[in-house]
Amino acid sequence: MVRSLLEVARRAQSFLVVGAVGVLVACSSDDEPNPGAGEEGFDACVASIEPLCKTSELDTAAEMEAACKALEFIPIPLTDGSAYGPVTITGGPYGGKNEWNEGSGTEFVNEVNASEPVCLPTGIDTFMEPASVTDDLKNTRDLDYSLYTIFRPACMKDDETYPVITWANGTCGLTHGYALLLGTVASHGFVVIASNSTWTNTPPTNNVQLRALDYAEALNADSSSVLYQKLDLDKIGAMGHSQGAAATANADNDPRVKAAIYWNGGASNEKPFLNVSGDRDIGERTLDATRSATEAATQPGAWLWFHQVLETGGNATGHLVLMEQPDRVWELTVAWWKWQLNGDQEAKNMFVGDDCGLCNRDAEFEYGQNSLLR
Repeated sequence: MVRSLLEVARRAQSFLVVGAVGVLVACSSDDEPNPGAGEEGFDACVASIEPLCKTSELDTAAEMEAACKALEFIPIPLTDGSAYGPVTITGGPYGGKNEWNEGSGTEFVNEVNASEPVCLPTGIDTFMEPASVTDDLKNTRDLDYSLYTIFRPACMKDDETYPVITWANGTCGLTHGYALLLGTVASHGFVVIASNSTWTNTPPTNNVQLRALDYAEALNADSSSVLYQKLDLDKIGAMGHSQGAAATANADNDPRVKAAIYWNGGASNEKPFLNVSGDRDIGERTLDATRSATEAATQPGAWLWFHQVLETGGNATGHLVLMEQPDRVWELTVAWWKWQLNGDQEAKNMFVGDDCGLCNRDAEFEYGQNSLLR
């Protein structure tokens, strides 16, 4: 059924997403980093990566496809006349890089949802974020909604394979708006495959997250791909934002998926999960409801509720923490995946124990876990 413009705009407000704080760990030197190498080659590759890039300068598709060690993202204007940032995020030991608009000419090209046109500008403007923020998101960098963006380590070692995370955007959440978070995760040794669709739980694009995993399997078997035999397909996670979190709640039924993160979107009875939200979220989501859903789940789960969300004049900044304040979320995201996919016991300490890394920080956020998370 064809939705009216008004209905889709209302739905965009109910589900998701805006705020483009920037773009990925991108920028590069003149020489493209070597994607796979022994120890000396790996060190040389890392040394060749641009030490600092500014998202304000990454405004084309070509500029998105490079590599960088650290990223400075745009300042967010606040209602008191000040700004949040600019803040620099230093990436992980592999550096981060993305491959923009991937999958053309393959069987994994997706349909384009008929609702996409409502996002520019109607769906994005619904959140009433500052003009500099929304304008950055509206610059789509020639995004092709039918394809994928791959966030990967810029430098990879010959003797290593890397876990895979399938990502789902929220409603009208263009991929580059999440690139600071996803690129930083990649720089710590993960490959994130993100469908470029912004209607990830709406037919006919409600299976793009699992199609991304099929695409990952094909890339791993393709000798012409930079990811040939570099993916650990026994270590797969799923995460998404808002409508994308609802998509993740469906995708985690797939036996390939080992764990999940729901950004502003709920709990799971299928796989271990992390449930993240915050003050001034959309809809009727509350701290108590977030806690209760996690405690009632039949899978190991944790919840986190952000305080100190931005006052921008927008109406739902608690829904946009991962986009506007990625410096607050990348460490817990990387730690969750290191624990759940790699079995990293140090990363586990961020989530369990009376003195866990997320515990006892109630001014910043409140955190808890159910009895199954051990």
